[in-house]
Amino acid sequence: MSERRPTPPLVALRAFDAAARLSSFREAAEELGVTPGAVSRHVKALEMRLGLRLFDRFNRSVRLTADGKRLAQGVADAFERLESALEAVRPGRSRQLRITALPSLASKWLSPRLHRFSEENPDLDLIVFAEDRLADLSNGEADVALRYGEGPYPGQTARRLINERLIPVCAPSFAAARRLNQPSDLLDVVLIHETWHDMPYADRMGWKAWFESAGVDDPRVNHLRGPHFSHSHLALEAALSGRGVALTSAPLAADDLREGRLIQPVDHALTNNLAYWAVVLPERADEPKLRRFLNWIVAESRPDRDAEADQLT
Repeated sequence: MSERRPTPPLVALRAFDAAARLSSFREAAEELGVTPGAVSRHVKALEMRLGLRLFDRFNRSVRLTADGKRLAQGVADAFERLESALEAVRPGRSRQLRITALPSLASKWLSPRLHRFSEENPDLDLIVFAEDRLADLSNGEADVALRYGEGPYPGQTARRLINERLIPVCAPSFAAARRLNQPSDLLDVVLIHETWHDMPYADRMGWKAWFESAGVDDPRVNHLRGPHFSHSHLALEAALSGRGVALTSAPLAADDLREGRLIQPVDHALTNNLAYWAVVLPERADEPKLRRFLNWIVAESRPDRDAEADQLT
């Protein structure tokens, strides 16, 4: 058996990792709670031990050399695996199911339904992260990600949940005071917009795309005005308060439509190949708690599930 080489001190590798990520000994020192001199000494000791120059040093920053870049990737991966291993054995970890989802999906669709999963699975503690940032499942940030897009997701196990349909919605009182019978009628009222400009499929969403899909040939379609909101649930709140007609995802408006708080004034939907997905790491897809959740959320996504649940309550 070959003799195993001693690993460099963990403190030196941690200092190197922080400096590599931040391109600064000073910022690395702030993150680690030590002095910049200490970071510099640890990195220098690591360079001497390896016989390599890991950084090019400048007045206010440092830059990884080619050797440094190769080492930085390996060290970062090693720390991620170490953190995942520690997380896996922390007390209570096996009871937790951590779910990440876009804020609007979390508030308007997932949250009102999760109680049914909890009732069926009382042994699990649910933790929901509502965030726009795309969570990295590989480093243990969450167990399940609910994502919105075209799919598929290479290297991950993805279950398609709900196909996207964008529909106009408004408060019943708003529609009652106006003549809203056909798509072109909506050009005469206040339109509530969701901000899609930072998404790669923005041209397939929004009011302009909806009017065009409805066959409305009117120059006003190119100059639409009205309030803009960064998230669907904010646009829906504006519609609920009678401020105008919002174009939103049908699944997110489903509860408000079913309970009569909102109506769809014009029967036309914009469809595309976007959908909501449940995503997990393939190596974890057979874990009992993840398998239970995936089976539940796929069933929960059936078009008839809400009517079925209403009959049971």
